[in-house]
Amino acid sequence: MTTTLSSCTLNDGKPLPGYSVVDLTANQKPVVLTTSAQKLSFPLTPEDINDIRILEAKFDQEKNCAGLAAPQIGIAKQIIVFAAPENEDMKKWRPDFTQFMDKTIWINPSYEGIGEEKREDYEACFSVLEMAGTVKRYNKVRYTAYTMTGDLVEGMAEGFLARIIQHEVDHVNGKLFIDYVPGDQLMKIDDFWKKRAEALKAEQETK
Repeated sequence: MTTTLSSCTLNDGKPLPGYSVVDLTANQKPVVLTTSAQKLSFPLTPEDINDIRILEAKFDQEKNCAGLAAPQIGIAKQIIVFAAPENEDMKKWRPDFTQFMDKTIWINPSYEGIGEEKREDYEACFSVLEMAGTVKRYNKVRYTAYTMTGDLVEGMAEGFLARIIQHEVDHVNGKLFIDYVPGDQLMKIDDFWKKRAEALKAEQETK
């Protein structure tokens, strides 16, 4: 279990926090990743707003990041940031990527599954270093959250967008994707990308 400081900084010169990560070899998980985070009340405090600023900056620095939750950087609050912009390259890897959303910050988010249909697909996480695994998620969810100004947000998501929401909301409830995956089914992230590339190549050859 390690947490390191990022080399990136905020505009005020302070370094961004590193990720809280699990140590699978020692079966150790930081408490901030395994317990429900604090719900926020409105109006937000200056500290809450600063924490959101830090989380968003951390998200923005990553080149390949669909979502991030505050507990992942040691902030035990129910805040998530995510984005699902339309991306043709991503659709090659995620055939259910049919619903899109620009970068969004949610406070006190929650979801519930719609129907019984679930889809199994690969997931990885900055809090689980270099590992990936297949996770069954609801194909459709109904979500509820609040904006930074306290406005209620409600709606329905499906496919890959629904997966992102489920993954990030799970974080603020103390749950990780590896909690859904038997240990012997986890794989190295490099092996995952190789497997996906081979599958994509085979699919293209059959067309």
